[in-house]
Amino acid sequence: MPRVYLQVLLALALLIAASYYLAPGSEPSPEVSARQKALPKTYLINVRSSNYDEAGALTEVIQADTATYYPSQNKSLLEEPRLYSHNLDNDTWSASAEIGHYEHGREMLTFTNNVRLTNDTNQVHLTTERMKIDLRKNMATSDVPVTITHGESNTRADGMVANLDAQILQLRPNVESIYVQPTP
Repeated sequence: MPRVYLQVLLALALLIAASYYLAPGSEPSPEVSARQKALPKTYLINVRSSNYDEAGALTEVIQADTATYYPSQNKSLLEEPRLYSHNLDNDTWSASAEIGHYEHGREMLTFTNNVRLTNDTNQVHLTTERMKIDLRKNMATSDVPVTITHGESNTRADGMVANLDAQILQLRPNVESIYVQPTP
């Protein structure tokens, strides 16, 4: 009999200890709180967001294979992001990369790893390793080397600023260009 009594007493002690540590109303430790804040709140697959102007015209489309939202940073991590930017003249720019970050408050996209910006109207391609796109101003900037190709011609520069609405691309210092005459 004393053996059963000891087993019941041990079970009660374990139950009380477990309820003490796992009480639903207890506050987590500071370390646990910090880890919880660093965790994503939302995880989406095959994301697509379309934006329109006041007149109802499509201005941009943002797509990604996955989007992970971190509320503590108000930022989303994007895998294989793509941006399609439209202006009033129906000219479009396409941008893609392996990784992207979207800062929600600033409406800023940062693309990294194999970034490609294409003017869909004349098929000019720009490649780089990092680019920031300000969605409010519709401006793209890169402070690392860029290569622009059109047909067999190419131009290299240490960076660039592109006004996607006005279709203007300004190259930063150390611009080198090789022009190849198109064959008729």
